[in-house]
Amino acid sequence: MEAIAQDPQLGGRLLTAMDEVEQRLGLQVASSDPLIAVTASHLLRAGGKRIRPLLTLLAAEIGGGINDEVINASVVVELTHLASLYHDDVMDSAPVRRGVETAHTVWGNNVAILTGDLIFARASTLVSSLSGRAYQIQAQAFERLVVGQLQETSGPPEGMDPLEHYIQVLSGKTGSLIAACGTYGSMLAGASAQVQEIMESYGEKIGVAFQLADDVIDITSTSGETGKTPGTDLREGIPTLPVLMLRRMAADGDASAQEVLTLVDGDLSTDEALAQAVAALAGHAAIEGSWSVAEAWVADAEATLEPLPESTAKQALHSFARGMVHRSA
Repeated sequence: MEAIAQDPQLGGRLLTAMDEVEQRLGLQVASSDPLIAVTASHLLRAGGKRIRPLLTLLAAEIGGGINDEVINASVVVELTHLASLYHDDVMDSAPVRRGVETAHTVWGNNVAILTGDLIFARASTLVSSLSGRAYQIQAQAFERLVVGQLQETSGPPEGMDPLEHYIQVLSGKTGSLIAACGTYGSMLAGASAQVQEIMESYGEKIGVAFQLADDVIDITSTSGETGKTPGTDLREGIPTLPVLMLRRMAADGDASAQEVLTLVDGDLSTDEALAQAVAALAGHAAIEGSWSVAEAWVADAEATLEPLPESTAKQALHSFARGMVHRSA
């Protein structure tokens, strides 16, 4: 990020803290049990963007700075995210995650689900050592995450706009935990209640924007870029932003959208059929419309930062926001 490059001291603090986060993550998934040692570290070893820990650290820089509790909170949010991925992959029957076979593919659904549960438990144990209302933040974020997943499973209630419902789902599934990152970092660094509210709102909006962009990238990128099979959600019939935009355009009489929708709603059980549907959707104007929606959420998140005094950390948060959409994977 440009702001970090312009402030070597901030960059150095973040790099040092992220190194410590990585070490503590390794300790949290370690086990003397051979099976647990392998399964619990499976996705951690595969890598990841670590956007949640980074945002937690940046939020702390808006307050009094990074400290040991902030680093532990950064570990908590990443553990929670990792645990949710084990469960998501079982629910979605996803074969690949971060360029490796998913846990349920290697060890079966039961082991994958229990491994996710174990990592959730370790996140809970660690958050219990933090001060303030940290445990309440974790519990509320976890509840919203689960509710968001249930709402996705049940689908929009009768009469509700599908896109509005989808945004609601994303706010729970993704926005809640990233909002917690903003709250954790600012709160544990001693920021005021007003700053904590700003960082919570910023995190929520960034979380939605990130997932909206992820939806588009899932269609427009290759498996080598994303580490997972493009169009997995299409095959599973999971509504995502490009498909919802496509349906809206088709309902408005767009003939090209109706043509692509025929492919998307067809039998996608073969790799050839899935690839054809993905390519057709990737080349449709629904993708451009989807990017516009994601960028609007980023702009809203950036506007939330306005009351904060100018600083390198604030500039870094602006860069962080833009990076959520302008990425390839």
